[in-house]
Amino acid sequence: MARLFGLSEAEAAEGVAIARLLAIFHPDDLEQDRERRRLVVEEGGVFVWEHRVVPAQGVVRWVLARGCYQRDASGRMYGRGIILDVTDSRSDGHTDGPARFLSAREGPGSVLERMTERALEIERMGRDLDTEAAKSMRPLIEKLLHELGRQIAATLVQAPPSSESASGLTVH
Repeated sequence: MARLFGLSEAEAAEGVAIARLLAIFHPDDLEQDRERRRLVVEEGGVFVWEHRVVPAQGVVRWVLARGCYQRDASGRMYGRGIILDVTDSRSDGHTDGPARFLSAREGPGSVLERMTERALEIERMGRDLDTEAAKSMRPLIEKLLHELGRQIAATLVQAPPSSESASGLTVH
C-alpha cells in the first residue's frame, strides 16, 4: 500500500491520517459516493471501492480496495483489508471515468468473506517465515488475495451517489 500511495513504509506503519490519505485519492473519485463511505467508516461494514490514486504528480493508478470497518473492544473504529493495483487489468485502456463505491449483497459471513479473512491471516503469518520460504510463498498468497478480491467484486452492487464529511480518523 505504501508504494501504491506514494508513502514511505515508516509513514504507512505509523498510520496515515485520513486527511493525508484523502489527498492521494483522485479528486473526481472522492466526489462519488461520499455519504456511503462516511457511513461505512463511522458505523462499520464491508466495502469494495474501485478508484484512482495519484501518488505523485502525473502518476495515476487504479486500485481496488476491499475491507471492513468495525469497532474493537474499547469501541475504537478500525479498518483493515486489501488493496489491489488494477491499473494493468483495465484492458480497454480506459483510465478515466467514474469510480464506484460498492456494497456487498452478501453479509460479512459469506464464504468469500470468510476465505478472505483466512487468507489475510495466512498473509500475516507469512511475515514470520524465513527469507527463502517467504520468497516462494508470498507470490502465491498475493495471487490468492487478488483472486478473492476479484470474486468479491463480482458479487457487488453499485451504491447510489451522495455526500460525505471527513473526520479525524487514522488509517493503518
